[in-house]
Amino acid sequence: MTWGNRFRLLGGLIVVLAIVAGATLVLNQRENQVASGSASINAISYAVGSDYAGSVVSESVKEGDKVKKGDPLMTIQSASLLRDMNSQKTVPESAAYTVSKDGTLTLTATEPGIVSDIKAQAGGLVGAGQPLATIDRTGPFFVFAKFRVDSYDFARVTKGARVEIVLPNHQRVMGTVSDVKVQTVGGKADAAIKVMSKDLIAGSHDGLVEPGTPVTAIMHLRDDGPLAGVKDSFFSLLEQIGI
Repeated sequence: MTWGNRFRLLGGLIVVLAIVAGATLVLNQRENQVASGSASINAISYAVGSDYAGSVVSESVKEGDKVKKGDPLMTIQSASLLRDMNSQKTVPESAAYTVSKDGTLTLTATEPGIVSDIKAQAGGLVGAGQPLATIDRTGPFFVFAKFRVDSYDFARVTKGARVEIVLPNHQRVMGTVSDVKVQTVGGKADAAIKVMSKDLIAGSHDGLVEPGTPVTAIMHLRDDGPLAGVKDSFFSLLEQIGI
């Protein structure tokens, strides 16, 4: 056998080994991923209410409006508030509303966001402590995803695990598992996963990052196999060079 043939044989063996090794790593990677059955973008929201009962005099916002901290939401006329003020009883102070001498109370936004729900209308009666409006904070948002996995795979679900969030236009955003809740049904684990990502900012990614947008979440499970270290190093290298 000539040296040329030997080099060609050696080169062929190296190519075959590289293909086998690459295929093994890719197969191992796929076995350590699980896709969500359902997932959507959600916002951290807060409710606004009054410490006093009364009637709604006016509304300053409607559903879908953007608000800044301190923006007025609605004004309530309260006989009980006026009575407390006239009797010199201490009126509770709150960052969620301001009061006037005539017994009116104006609810305000305590954080910037978008008004997602209003439960009171002008002329309507409201009770003390009743949620009157809900505001979705503008971000970062989070993804709530549901997965069905077997008991072995559930044991490999860890907080801090990487999650790929696939938007409807196929753009991908990286996140991490921040909370896990599970319910076992028929020997399978129905896992509810909360995924946080600093890149889920309202209106980003061509306007797709909004509460309610359906997405697909691909969760990376902990790799307990013999190739775990090799695989992590390989894919870390690919990420560093932008592949």
